[in-house]
Amino acid sequence: MPPRGKKPGLKRGRHNLPYWYANQVTRDPKGFPDTCIPLPPDANDELLAQLCHEHTARLRAHIAKVDAETAEPSLTKTRYDGTVKAACRIYQEHPLSKFHKVGHGTRKTYLVSIKLLELTVGARLIRNVTVLDVQHWYDEWRKGALTIDEDGNKEIGPERIDRAHDAVSMFRTVIYFMAALRHADCKVLAFELKQIKFEKGGAREQELTYQHVSSFIQTAISLGQKGIMPYDRALNMAIATAAQFEMMVRQKDIIGGWEPTRADRRMPAGITVLHHESETWTGFFTWEAIAGWRWRMKTSKSKYKAAADFDLTKYSLLMPLLEAVPAGVDRTGPIVKGEHGLPVRYRSFVKWFRQIAEVAGIPSDVQNMDARAGGATEAEEAGAALDQIQNALTHSKSSTTIRYIRRRNKKIADVADMRQQFRASEKPSS
Repeated sequence: MPPRGKKPGLKRGRHNLPYWYANQVTRDPKGFPDTCIPLPPDANDELLAQLCHEHTARLRAHIAKVDAETAEPSLTKTRYDGTVKAACRIYQEHPLSKFHKVGHGTRKTYLVSIKLLELTVGARLIRNVTVLDVQHWYDEWRKGALTIDEDGNKEIGPERIDRAHDAVSMFRTVIYFMAALRHADCKVLAFELKQIKFEKGGAREQELTYQHVSSFIQTAISLGQKGIMPYDRALNMAIATAAQFEMMVRQKDIIGGWEPTRADRRMPAGITVLHHESETWTGFFTWEAIAGWRWRMKTSKSKYKAAADFDLTKYSLLMPLLEAVPAGVDRTGPIVKGEHGLPVRYRSFVKWFRQIAEVAGIPSDVQNMDARAGGATEAEEAGAALDQIQNALTHSKSSTTIRYIRRRNKKIADVADMRQQFRASEKPSS
């Protein structure tokens, strides 16, 4: 006699008569009308198997129809199949995901890590993933990139700690979100991931100093006057860099940002909005916002909650540059403009900064974003208290402010000198 699995639903009653029972196939037949069907008593095993499979197929079709009619509509195009890739896609598609609430720039950063996850571990089943696996992934992602030159020589670049840390952080975020959707396999892994930490890259040591900024301004104006670079571009780059350094604000606070236009996007109060084709620019640093040479704005670093008030006349590097902008049309809208009189775009800004910086002799590892740290470091060396610098940077935690203060090696040397001076003063007089 064939195994029972070949005749699903078969059960023999009194006198060994064969019956097909729906509850022998599933505990919940979901209203299937034919829960018990008598089978021919003289049927052989082959016919019984055929009839059982036919009735079982009708039952499963009925259950699928009921499930489709009663199920809530899916909120994502991707169906969860237990893999890392499916979880990443659902995190991007689900309307309640925080992926849709972060800024355009942050979302692009997220996508870099998500792409890495999908390419390297996307096929892994989450129920089989352990924290040991995640630690191994981190180690692999951290390795330096392998390059091969024309002669076939191989060279491994520096470790990519930030890349690995960002990927693990993104993986945590995805798993936590899937756990919130009550996927049991993700709940288990989410709990385990909370118990471990991964090394992240240290704070940058580079800074854009006062000497750098002064040289940058002089070089930019010179390039503009000689016609090597459009004068208005050179002046705008000088204004932007001076503003970042003098007021210790982020690059985004000065140049704003372009994003694809979204009807549901929320804007902070007081921000200027400019629409161009399918994109939208938002920013605070506009001519209309600095009437009377005072600029009051809510910084992006504080998520537009902490207000800062700047008296622009107090900044000796910035003020002459603002006054150099011709009156009239040039003093309307965004202060830092790019091509065609529109607000400058990030990529153009970074490219133009490096062009001027190279001529000005600024090291290649010093970036425009280091202006904020340079201003904070200068303030600390000028004698400003940590809480004063913290307020100027609109930080809520002093630990964050400390990361912006550079010249650690100089401070170590200064402490050593002070200790030597103290010892000399303590020596008994002869």
